[in-house]
Amino acid sequence: MRKRTWVIGAAVAGLALGGATVAAASVNPFDNEGTADGGTQSPLSQTDRDKAVQAAMAKVGQGTVTEVERDENPNSAYEVELRLANGSEVEVAVGKDFQVLSQSPDD
Repeated sequence: MRKRTWVIGAAVAGLALGGATVAAASVNPFDNEGTADGGTQSPLSQTDRDKAVQAAMAKVGQGTVTEVERDENPNSAYEVELRLANGSEVEVAVGKDFQVLSQSPDD
């Protein structure tokens, strides 16, 4: 009976751990997401990610990065989403040359 209980407990723990891993992966702010046409975006290099974040923060102020991705808009290269100290969220479009093109409240 104890062996059966241990096996069931191990199976439940394995499922819970696997579910936690999937949940953690689904909220990674640096995941490269799919595109509108069903393709996938090419991954950002750490250097490009860092430069895009630095440009965004230089424009709107310090905050917590919630997402960085390639922008689907052909006029900009990167999209950086930040949560500012006052709790508001802002989306910043950054060009290929790492110049801020626009900023808007993030819904």
